[in-house]
Formats: sequence, C-alpha cells, structure tokens
Amino acid sequence: MKDTKTKHQKVSNIKQPSDKMLASQKKAYLESLKNGVSRLESAEAAGVCTTTVWNWRKRDENFAIQEENALTERIQVVEDALYKAATSGVGGKTMVIAQIFWLKNRGKNWKDKSDVEFIVPKVVKQNTFIQAGEAPKIIEEEIEEIEEVTEVDKNLSEVVKTL
Repeated sequence: MKDTKTKHQKVSNIKQPSDKMLASQKKAYLESLKNGVSRLESAEAAGVCTTTVWNWRKRDENFAIQEENALTERIQVVEDALYKAATSGVGGKTMVIAQIFWLKNRGKNWKDKSDVEFIVPKVVKQNTFIQAGEAPKIIEEEIEEIEEVTEVDKNLSEVVKTL
C-alpha cells in the first residue's frame, strides 16, 4: 500500500510535548543552570537540545528573563565567594589572588589599563562659528603654527621615503 501522506502531514504528526511536560523541561533546564552547569549540560538535563532552548528564549519572553536571572544569580554566588575569600584571612595565595581580582574589578585605582590622552594639534578649517544667542565669533588662526605642522609633515614624509 502506497503512503499517501505528504511530507508536511508527516511532520505535523510528530508528537509535541504537553504543556505540563514543556513546563517541566523548562524548570529542569533553569534549575540545572542555577546550579552552575553550562547551557548545553542544562539542556541535556532537561532532555532537550540547545536549539529547543534557543527557541524557548525566542518565543517565551518570561523564560528568557528567568534564564538571564539564573545566570545573574551564578555571578552573584561567585562574587560572594570571592569577597569571602578576599576578606577571610584564610587561604594564603588564594586569598591574595582573590583580593587582587576584587580590587582590579571594583577599586578605582587598581586597573590593569590606564587611560592615555593624546594632544594633537588641530588645524582650524572654518574661520567663524555661531554660538546660540551670540554674535558670530572669529577664530584667529595662527599661521605660524599651521606652517610648523606642515613642515613636520614634510619632514616625516621625507623620513618615510628613505625607509
């Protein structure tokens, strides 16, 4: 006997999980996530693939918020543990590393990077500008400064050519 169902009909016959089962899977995923496992491992614990979880996030705003909250809770747990390690006086090298890490991320003067400000001479191309409510002001350009910058540019060009 020949199968008369179309491809679409066959796909639609795939049994979809009940609302109760879907809620149970989402709950299992979120609980696993809260316990600190990866998204992949949480999906496996819920018995679904990561694509399913991605679809849940896309279609269910409440689920997406709950997932984000679960991830945020994990960060807070680590922050609390780090703070305890940094202030406990127990832990030797671990405590020192925790203190440094804490200060670099929370302290104002403990950054690995520094902000550097470059001052570059500006050539004013416009002679006038208008400020709100005031008469136009004329910007006096100092021709000597512009000539100096031009001379430096020429010198740099000559050095680059010799390289």
